[in-house]
Amino acid sequence: MSFATNSGIAMHPIVTRARGAMARAQGPLLLAFAYYVGAQTAFYIGTLSDRIFALFWPPNVILFCALMVVRQRDWWLYVLAAFPAHVVAELGVGMPLPQLLVAFATNCMVALISAYAMRRFVGDPPWFGNFRRAFIYIVIVCGVSPALSALGGAFVPILGGGSVADYWVFWLHWYLANALPNLTIGPVFLIWFSGGAQWTGWKPSRRHIEPAVIAAGLVCACVIAVTATAHSTMHSFLPAILLLPLPFVLWAVVRFGEKGASGAILVVAIVFTWGALHGRGLFPDEDPEQSVLALQLLMTALSIPVLMLGASIDDVRHAEQTTRELAASLVRAQDEERRRIARDLHDSTGQNLIAATLLAGRLENELPPSAAPVLKQLEETLQQSIREVRTVSYLLHPPLLDEAGLGMAVRYFIEGYTERSGVAVDLEISPDVDRLAPDLELVLFRLVQEALTNVQRHSKSATAQIRLVRERRADGEKVVLTVEDAGRGMPSIGGRAAARDRSNEPRPTRGVGLASMRERLHQIGGRLEIESVVGRTTLRAVVPVEGSVSVKD
Repeated sequence: MSFATNSGIAMHPIVTRARGAMARAQGPLLLAFAYYVGAQTAFYIGTLSDRIFALFWPPNVILFCALMVVRQRDWWLYVLAAFPAHVVAELGVGMPLPQLLVAFATNCMVALISAYAMRRFVGDPPWFGNFRRAFIYIVIVCGVSPALSALGGAFVPILGGGSVADYWVFWLHWYLANALPNLTIGPVFLIWFSGGAQWTGWKPSRRHIEPAVIAAGLVCACVIAVTATAHSTMHSFLPAILLLPLPFVLWAVVRFGEKGASGAILVVAIVFTWGALHGRGLFPDEDPEQSVLALQLLMTALSIPVLMLGASIDDVRHAEQTTRELAASLVRAQDEERRRIARDLHDSTGQNLIAATLLAGRLENELPPSAAPVLKQLEETLQQSIREVRTVSYLLHPPLLDEAGLGMAVRYFIEGYTERSGVAVDLEISPDVDRLAPDLELVLFRLVQEALTNVQRHSKSATAQIRLVRERRADGEKVVLTVEDAGRGMPSIGGRAAARDRSNEPRPTRGVGLASMRERLHQIGGRLEIESVVGRTTLRAVVPVEGSVSVKD
């Protein structure tokens, strides 16, 4: 019994180490499989006349991406795992051993230099997302690294019988065969990995329709271009044929930034390279090798500006997102400050004024009769100050909004607004509008405040109508707030209809109020719709209530 127990205890560290080794080996094994698949893909796309040298070589960028996402101390494991995959793939096409070893050494060289330099000059992910990082990636991974490795890679075809005099031609082929996959496959993977995307739980949705349409259209455009150049009658239309994929490439870049740019260029590069290596090149008057070289130069020259354009678009979008986040933080801080000031006015300043009225009342019996008018005037002033403090406190943050909900808060606000402004407001709140999430109620209340303020200051309408309803639509349940007035309209919104107002009075302009409305609605996933002509302006806020936690009384 004791022996069995001791054996189990002795085996436990061994089992633990074995499991750890297996877990550690999963990454290198996956890399070996991906490396082999990448090599087979390259051979399927096509090779030169020697049936060995592929002009679009993804394995190197696969190894580079693997090195980017693992610890540097484990790099040797991945290089070691890639070697048998390389040997099996190259022996499958009949590459002799000397060429095989030189090719693998240069493959590792381009991946290691690229990974080390990116870690050194860019650092941790995200490795893309702005112009600077994309520029560094292009210079290092698509420029310096493949250029240096091509100095050794050019000897691969020479060892196979190529002429030494053609060294720089071989160098250029080897360089472009590595640079083009780095421009296309590398950014897609690194952007995907940096964003933390996962396939687990992935389901197709409406947002996947557009990229699918772009991909299908791009493939069709490339196939048409490749097929058309195979006919001698179409050679005169070559410039137009080359531009066929461009609209889809630009569509992908504008909509999806760097990821769309690299994906679109990848599709174009694969289809065009496959066509060139199977007798359907875009340059039919040249021999196959020269045609492929021209195509590689064309694709590289196209890929760099397209990728940089995608980086610039991503840069602008990130700046816009940062601006929105700052605006949202500012709005939240403003609301918190309003709540704090309202509480201080109510709890401190208001109470002090009430105490002052009590003290003034106690002085009534202590002062001579001649001071009675002054004392009465003091009491009236104190009462007026109390009312003003309460009004300001309520406008800053109505306590009814937290206690009784949006409907009661809006009704109380409109009563005070009508007294102050003289604008008659017709309010209609649907019975099915129950308590909503606090942030949603606050946004809708602020919209009512801002809209009615605009009616008083700019519209000059004597009446206003407010409707708050709950609607069931095809895209989910919504709360719709509508504010309508019969004023002068908004010229910048209503166009020519609003411009018919020929009065000499200053016309309303779009200020920070509408921007504030839009920003508040954007934070909760809503949108603002405006219709304006002379005599009628309608502001409609549509807010989704799905996922909102209702606050029940």
